Order: sequence, then C-alpha cells, then structure tokens
Amino acid sequence: MSKTKGSLLAEFGTGQGYLKAGFLGFAKSGKTFTAALLAIELHKRLKLDGPIALFDTESGGEYVAPMLTKAIGRPPVGLKSRALSDLMAVGKECADGASGVLIVDSITHVWREVGDAYLDQVNKARAMRSLPPRRRLEFQDWKAIKDKWNIWTDFYLNAPLHIIICGRAGFEWEFQDKEDTAGNVHKELVKTGVKMKVEGEFGFEPSLLVEMERVQVPDETRRDGFTFTHRARVLGDRFDVMDGAVTDNPTGAWFAPHMDMLSPGAINVVDVELKTDMGVDERGDAEWTRERKRRKILCEEIQGEIVKAYPGQTKEEKKAKVELLETHFQTTSWTAVENMKARDLQVGLDNMREVFAEQAATEAKEAKSDD
Repeated sequence: MSKTKGSLLAEFGTGQGYLKAGFLGFAKSGKTFTAALLAIELHKRLKLDGPIALFDTESGGEYVAPMLTKAIGRPPVGLKSRALSDLMAVGKECADGASGVLIVDSITHVWREVGDAYLDQVNKARAMRSLPPRRRLEFQDWKAIKDKWNIWTDFYLNAPLHIIICGRAGFEWEFQDKEDTAGNVHKELVKTGVKMKVEGEFGFEPSLLVEMERVQVPDETRRDGFTFTHRARVLGDRFDVMDGAVTDNPTGAWFAPHMDMLSPGAINVVDVELKTDMGVDERGDAEWTRERKRRKILCEEIQGEIVKAYPGQTKEEKKAKVELLETHFQTTSWTAVENMKARDLQVGLDNMREVFAEQAATEAKEAKSDD
C-alpha cells in the first residue's frame, strides 16, 4: 500500500499475498486430508521453500505425513501440542523462515486449552486460599480468555505466512416460534446452521472458509448399495471467485481460483495497536465512571438543597418539593432525575440555588425594612 506523505490514507490494490484458509467439519469429513492437499498444491504453485509445517493436536499429522513427504520431497516438520503458547512459538518460527505454510489441526483443541488452562489456574489460586474449586468458567472470565486468544487472531491475520486451520464443526441453535395444531405458539430450539467450534469471532477470519461433509452416495458396485464421499462446500471466499462452490473429493488444484488471486510477497498488515482514548484519568476511572460519580454527587447536592429549603414532611412541603423538581428538572420523578446527564443536573442545581439565593435576599431585605 502506497501512502501520501502526511496522510493516513493509502492506496489499496497491492493484493493479499498469503493464504488464510479454514476447514470445518464433523468427524471423518476429510478436513485434515483436504488441508494437506491444499498445502501441497500451494507449495508447488508458489514454489515455496522449506517443508510443510504441522501443529498437530490429535496425531492426524502422522497419517498425511507420507503423502506430504512424497509430494514435497521432504518430510513435514512440526509439533504435537494443544497449548496456545506452543502454537504461537511454532507460528513465529515458521514466519521466520522455517516453513512457508503451516497447517493447524485442530484449532478447536487450542481454543479449549486456553479456557481449561484459565480455569485450572483459577482453581490453583482458590486452593491456596482454601476455597472450593470452580467447576466451570463464569461470565467475567471470558474477557481475559478472549484477550489472550486475540494474540493468535492478530498473528493469523498479519503474519507473512500461509496458514491453513482445521476446526471441528458444531451446530448453531436458536429459539423460533412454532404453532401447534391448536393454534398455540411456543418456543422451540432448532438448528439454524453449522459453525466452527472455536472462539466466536475467529470462525469468520479465514479468507477461504470451507465446510467438509461426509456424504452417503449410491454405489451399485457395492453389496450394501452405497459408499461415502467427502464433499467440500466453500462457505466464504473473500476474492469471490469460489463462493458457494461445491465438489466431492476435492483435489488441491480445485482451490486454484482462490490461489491464483494471491499476490506472492504482498503484505497488508492490519494495525492492531490500541489507540482509542478512553478518557481514563490518573485514578484509572474511565469517562463513564466519572459521569456516574458526578451524577451521584449532584443528586445528593440537589436533595440537600431541597431538604434545607423544605425540611418537613407536611402536605404543603411535599408539594413544594415536587414543584421544585418540575420547575428545574422538568419532571416529578426522582428516578428520572437520577438518570439525567451530569451537565443537565448541574444546570438545574445552579438554577435552583439561584432562586433560593434570591428568595433569601428578598426575605433579608423585608426583615430589615420591618425593623
């Protein structure tokens, strides 16, 4: 991307240089095998240096290693692990020149490892304080887990490395209204789609996302009358040259339209540095926190002024208090006052104090004239 001096804007169009592909599917759908075929085709087509690398979480790499060795002329390298820290180390080593293409199989295990590791460390800390262990993650845990996971997401998107991930599939569910024969409507949980079992947002990151499916097809040559095939369906292609394409038993060359759109060597890095000013002060309070504190203080000052002017609980005083709210805050609801913005509360408070001051001055003047 070329950039004009002194401007944030840059010209687009240099292309995407690195394949970021993802395969999702249920058991025995052909994810690992097809990913290996794609890696071989990519390696040959782009004339990549070095071996193909595998980050293997379930020993599936051993089954495709002979095929990779035969096709590339050298055995694959890699690591058998499920730890995110190991995946990051392997990815960085590959990006530094150890390999031109990395297959991660399965990314689902890595995602689960992050959550399991977090819960394990929480329970170790609880044990040191003689607290009972927690059985599952809680809502407040996910922020820390997602922050840790985002280190991998940023690497996946920005690394000068071809990365192919495999992930287990899971069903998406949602409640829908269903009407029975009597006309009564009730909620029913139904399957609405398939997604990769991984952190929710990461499933959308691959530029080429393929669903693998094990499909039963008729086969008259077999005694049982059918056989199975591995069906590939492109769920997403950001180049829009294969989107929606379907084939059975895909070869690596089948993905050529997408690979042909790559611009070898082009690097387009997304700036992931935290830059947004959240208005946090020296005490660590964000702007919304200060606003909330300011509202509380102003509401207490408003109450103080009202009570000072009308300390009693007679019918007349209660009426006068309501009239004060309506005059200065355009509401008779104290809850509504508490939810007003601090700047509006300040204006109302200043006006009310000004009226009280004028009343006090008038009363003092009248008392002096009486004397």
